[in-house]
Amino acid sequence: MAKEVKVDLKEQATSQMETMVEQHNGLVTEIQEANGRLTEIKNMIIEHQGYMKGLEACEESCEEKK
Repeated sequence: MAKEVKVDLKEQATSQMETMVEQHNGLVTEIQEANGRLTEIKNMIIEHQGYMKGLEACEESCEEKK
C-alpha cells in the first residue's frame, strides 16, 4: 500500500508540474505578443510626433508669410 500511495503522489506531482509549465509557456507567449504590440505602438507614437512637429513648422511658416 505504501508503494501505491507513492506512485499516486508522483503522478500528482508530475501532473502539477505539467500544468505549471503550460501556464508558464502561455504567459511567455502573451508577454512576447504584448511586447510586439508595445513596439508597434511606440513606433506609431514616434511617427506621429514627427507629423505633429511638421504641422507646427508649417503653422509657423504660414504665420511668418502673413
